[in-house]
Amino acid sequence: MGNSKIARENLAKEIKNGAVIIHSGDIVYRNNDTWYPFRQDSNFYYLTEWPEPEAHAVILIKDSKYELHMFVQDRNEEMETWEGKRLGQSGAVEQFEAEKAYSYQDYRKILPNLLSGYQNVYCDYSSPNFEKYDKSLLTNAVPYDQRGADFSNATLYSIQPLISELRLIKSDGEIQLLKEACDITVAGHIHAMKITNPGSYEYQVAAEMEKVFYEMGAERLGYPSIVAGGHNACILHYSTNRDLLDKGSLLLIDAAAEFGMYSSDVTRTFPVSGKFTSPQKAVYEEVLKVQKEGIEGVEIGNSMKNIHEQTIKSLSESLVNLGLVPLGVDETISMMHFFEFFMHGTGHWLGLDVHDAGSNEKNGKPRAFEHGMVTTIEPGIYVRPTKSTIEFPLLERDPVQIRERRKLMGMEKATKLEKEEIMNAKTVKHEIPTELLGIGVRIEDDIVCTDKGPVNLTEKAPKTIEEIEAAIA
Repeated sequence: MGNSKIARENLAKEIKNGAVIIHSGDIVYRNNDTWYPFRQDSNFYYLTEWPEPEAHAVILIKDSKYELHMFVQDRNEEMETWEGKRLGQSGAVEQFEAEKAYSYQDYRKILPNLLSGYQNVYCDYSSPNFEKYDKSLLTNAVPYDQRGADFSNATLYSIQPLISELRLIKSDGEIQLLKEACDITVAGHIHAMKITNPGSYEYQVAAEMEKVFYEMGAERLGYPSIVAGGHNACILHYSTNRDLLDKGSLLLIDAAAEFGMYSSDVTRTFPVSGKFTSPQKAVYEEVLKVQKEGIEGVEIGNSMKNIHEQTIKSLSESLVNLGLVPLGVDETISMMHFFEFFMHGTGHWLGLDVHDAGSNEKNGKPRAFEHGMVTTIEPGIYVRPTKSTIEFPLLERDPVQIRERRKLMGMEKATKLEKEEIMNAKTVKHEIPTELLGIGVRIEDDIVCTDKGPVNLTEKAPKTIEEIEAAIA
């Protein structure tokens, strides 16, 4: 329970005096009496490591010291026969270090007594359980000081920003769990490279890879596996995984294991037949060059904004070299022509969630990397097979201004205006090199920022052309 204890200690230091209320995830039913596999709410797990549904946690903080109080399911032999063993109140105290534990059924009755003397209360407004439980309970727990009033005298704060900040910096224990998830994921990707052959189906490769994940101890997938052969690699979130793999095509696999609730996130692109063709090699080498630059940028004091800007600059040079854009590097950037071939971010935070908690900004400025932050680096080039000729607008476009305008006007109005501006702009028609149509390449690794430089947790997954072709052979 070391990771959640550290998290509670850090939270107590931030709050100093107050009470935190947080709720577990719930069972989600698929249909009738069949349910989706339960996964604990990430924030609840972060602060408690409690694995069961139907639970509440109240963390009482006084002078930066905390007490954990938990409300959990009762032991019930009949229910446990159907659904599995429950930890009960004794488990919460003995195994999960709760100061006291109570029946989940008694939450409404006991919470007002627990909150007596606390007026600063931290809740998760985004949780449906806030409306279900906390909003009405706080009226009784911290009542207004006038008879007949029906609202609370508590000062309510959102717990989300505090937890997001804490989750950005991983403890040594969290890094170890991420490393386990990454090691398992790497093994699965290597196995996929070895067993892939023309005539296989995407889902067969996925099954073989995921089998390795589970055999090595993964509890679940980090996210639905993307196993995208040929043209499917140009669909960013392709997860149908039903097509036949053709000789001479590329296979893009974006898939990862989750271990101890922490997820990896890895993408590799490799030739189904074992050897890259010259056009495939040309695109791949450009993406690999850019990805290596991005990894080198995960240093203390740098920011993801800087890495993304460098990625766009370097990829734009690549697009010019490959003949994919009509003008030079400066115009490719300023007119956002690169967006036809690279339309996502360069990376995202990684941890309990594959797109983990934490903002890329702090106090309105790009967030600087710190020791213990973990991010992906994942540039790509996607040459859609349906766009053999592209009309590129001759229009200067600033991503920062576009984002600000969307905030001010709202997405619907702003995007409508953007579309009108592009339609009204002059264009230049450009023929895409035929041999590049349908090639999609993405390369993604998981990087820890440390005071000694970036550490690549997934570097053992073959990545150079020579390493990949040797792994497949």
